[in-house]
Amino acid sequence: MKICLLIFLFTFFLFSCSNQLEKNFKNPPDQFKPMPFWHINGELTTEGIRQQMKDARDAGFSGVSLLPLAEKSPTKPGTTPQFQTDEYFDRYQDMIDIAGELGMEIILYDDNDFPTGMAGGKLGELFPEHTMKRLDKIEFEISGPNVFHDTIQAVQLMSAVAMNVETGERIEISNYFKEGVIIWQIPKGKWKIFLFPMVKDSWHKAYPVVDYLDTFAVREMIKLTYDKYAEKFSSYFGNTIKKTFFDDVGFWRHPRTWTGKFNEKFEELHGYDPKPYYPALWYDIGPETQSVRNAFYSTRAELLAEGFPKLAAEWNENHGLKSTGHPPGNYDPTPIDMNADIFKFYRYTQIPLFDVIIKYQFGQNGHKLISSAADYYDRPVVSTEIYGAFRERDQHFDSLMLYRPMFESFTRGVNFVIPHGMWYNPEKVYISPLVSPYNEEIAPALPSYSSFVGRACLLLQGGRRVSEIGVMYPFEELAGHFVFDNPENIRQGFYVSPETDYQDISGLLTNDIRRDFTFVHPELFLDEKYVVENGKIQLKNTENYQEYKVMFLTGCKTISYQTLKKLKSFYDRGGTIISTTQLPFKSSEVGKNNEVVDLVLQIFNVNPLSKNSGEIRRNSNSNGGFAVHIPEPDKDNIQKILDEQLELNVKFHPNPVLTTDFGKFNYIHKIKDGKHIYFFTNSSNEIIETEVILKGNSVLQSWNPHNGNISKLEKTESIDNNKTQNFTKYKLKLEAVSSVFWVGEE
Repeated sequence: MKICLLIFLFTFFLFSCSNQLEKNFKNPPDQFKPMPFWHINGELTTEGIRQQMKDARDAGFSGVSLLPLAEKSPTKPGTTPQFQTDEYFDRYQDMIDIAGELGMEIILYDDNDFPTGMAGGKLGELFPEHTMKRLDKIEFEISGPNVFHDTIQAVQLMSAVAMNVETGERIEISNYFKEGVIIWQIPKGKWKIFLFPMVKDSWHKAYPVVDYLDTFAVREMIKLTYDKYAEKFSSYFGNTIKKTFFDDVGFWRHPRTWTGKFNEKFEELHGYDPKPYYPALWYDIGPETQSVRNAFYSTRAELLAEGFPKLAAEWNENHGLKSTGHPPGNYDPTPIDMNADIFKFYRYTQIPLFDVIIKYQFGQNGHKLISSAADYYDRPVVSTEIYGAFRERDQHFDSLMLYRPMFESFTRGVNFVIPHGMWYNPEKVYISPLVSPYNEEIAPALPSYSSFVGRACLLLQGGRRVSEIGVMYPFEELAGHFVFDNPENIRQGFYVSPETDYQDISGLLTNDIRRDFTFVHPELFLDEKYVVENGKIQLKNTENYQEYKVMFLTGCKTISYQTLKKLKSFYDRGGTIISTTQLPFKSSEVGKNNEVVDLVLQIFNVNPLSKNSGEIRRNSNSNGGFAVHIPEPDKDNIQKILDEQLELNVKFHPNPVLTTDFGKFNYIHKIKDGKHIYFFTNSSNEIIETEVILKGNSVLQSWNPHNGNISKLEKTESIDNNKTQNFTKYKLKLEAVSSVFWVGEE
């Protein structure tokens, strides 16, 4: 009797939860709806605040991210009253009070304008020693014997190196630097002398920015910003204010950002003195070049990760809040001169965020880097700052453009939305578009849009994403290739080797072949969270655990020997590895190049040093392991290999082919609270009609996020695949710029 009662109660509980989810889907709770930036470009008044927040509420926005601004010109006014004055805090109190009356939230933006780290100018004024620094290079050519003498103006001399032009011999001469002057007796021969001074720098034109890499400096900045808000408004933390936002923390416009304790941290991490190797940041110094660059750039990544993002996250945790925000270029092909390492950057941030900015579909193939980092850290929420700087000359921003990039972001892992944005003075918007009820063209669409976002975030937050493909993030290749001040680096964030194709593979998998995947960081891959067994790589998370049956090793010359060794164990245990474009032959560890070549030969039966014939090469072992190298990857040859090696989780028959690149057909599959959740999106102007073949004998409902309607979904066919696996077919039809959820029990 007791067992029957328990079964009844459990069944009733599941029914109640399911029923509540359906009710919430029809009328999504505010916590899932968009909370746009509100750029305060004018004089705040209590009446103006009340009217604009009420209008935002009527548009369906459940909160705002308050973004105070510095004045730039008469046509680009800043916030009045002045940042952090008593009058400013009075108006901020008005915003909090009115938000409470309207049932809205406020996201606390942590500075005056962007980037984060200026404290409205106070940081530079009070603590100039804690502002951003830059590494420079001064170079001389001198023949010896002779005396080298120079006066160096710098905050700190990080290194001084003499290199014999004929032999390549390097001598570290920093010890000859005393009281601003370096004097060195030059031996016989032709020498290049390199001086590497660290000097003051600034991200922002008006105010110096904090040294993000220096924890002492960041703590002083936190006292001037975060702590000031805590003094005034801590009673609202956890209710009206639940999140804080940081902006552009990284190296934008200053790729040579450096810090005084860099050498100390380098030696702690890598066990040797970096000073003799500083020339590698600009030049090839021989066989150790790639490994040394990896040591330099991984050190800087650690300093940034343990600097601002960590301390901001800790402050938020201590105050019952959650930190979100982003570095610059978080979607760019290389992180080296933008954010150091996007995976490490988000090590502590409670809500990782990716930009959807500049123009529609810009940087899209890199967006999953952020959600993949969130996957690794088992973070249930991934936010986006979306629409910022979408320009009319690129694409007209109409009501449909509200949805197009939103679809593509949701299917790449986003589940919380911060539109960019509202403006207090809508007549003086200087970062388009205006996403507010004062934009007459999109105003009528905003309530429906807000409900759509709420429904999508309701279903997509939390749970686990079903991904059976991993793609190695080629950090060692990106770091090994990168040099400062290269004339070929015409755009920051884009200087990569010709072999680097990981974002091309990202686009092919997502938009053409339509197989979901997760980026895997090669260093994190060595952690115990990744377990290799039975032909799978398991990501052992509490909630968002994943199993990869296929691993892509995208084009690279340099890789970690230890990472490649673990990949070989995956192959030895029956796993599938697909290599594209270029197999690696250099190690990111010192002295391991030959071992890398040997491992590549064992896995792929291809010598990576031999000339590329263009022929696809296959290799296998007795345990079912399969490895293939595709020198010229494209949709057809990758799809053919995947069809041979990986039984489908989601398949489209026929696989839709769009006539243009304007818009995409994408999907995401999650399992949450015992339910399968499939989300299909069509951001194009075309109609999508296809059959969807799903693994399992599924019984699904159609949940429409645009209107909240739920209806039964009729099966087309059930398939018993030799009694080893069941599949179910459903018809899918998506009109232009539309989407649908399919939901069923696990």
